[in-house]
Amino acid sequence: MKKIMIASLKSILLFTLLCGVLYTAAVTAVGQLLFPIQANGSLIKKQETGKTSIIGSVLIGQPFTGANYLHGRPDQVSQLSPVSKEQQKRVEKRVQKADVKEVPIELVTASASGVDPEISIPGAMIQVERIAAARNMKNSEVRAIIKQNITGLKIGPVDSQRVNVLGVNHTLDESE
Repeated sequence: MKKIMIASLKSILLFTLLCGVLYTAAVTAVGQLLFPIQANGSLIKKQETGKTSIIGSVLIGQPFTGANYLHGRPDQVSQLSPVSKEQQKRVEKRVQKADVKEVPIELVTASASGVDPEISIPGAMIQVERIAAARNMKNSEVRAIIKQNITGLKIGPVDSQRVNVLGVNHTLDESE
């Protein structure tokens, strides 16, 4: 019995060392060497008067509600069925609030996580006039900033291009 207990303890210690320490250290080291920006959260930093402050992450959406900002998906987390009455009420309310003829779906439906950092190009372009008016900018200037923040690829019929909301809003703030 004593031999079994000692062997079990040795196994626990060995696998704790292998899986808990060595593997974790190896994965962290590889991430830092090959993907340092992503491994550290893809943070966007701002320099002001010699100080660096973090304003957000490229990977995590943040709520922007001012008329002078590009709005992303609603940040209210939704696990509702797409055909539920509650979901329909929420979407109808958001469509009325949007006050445009055709609203891209991501502007009126929340995601399961509530932190989507990107929206579609049509979802961004539909907001150009509001942003330009609120910032006293030309529509073409706002469109150019949006185009600077497009990520993804378009290869034939496959289109994964998206607009990073934080990137656009950060660039808008920097251009003032």
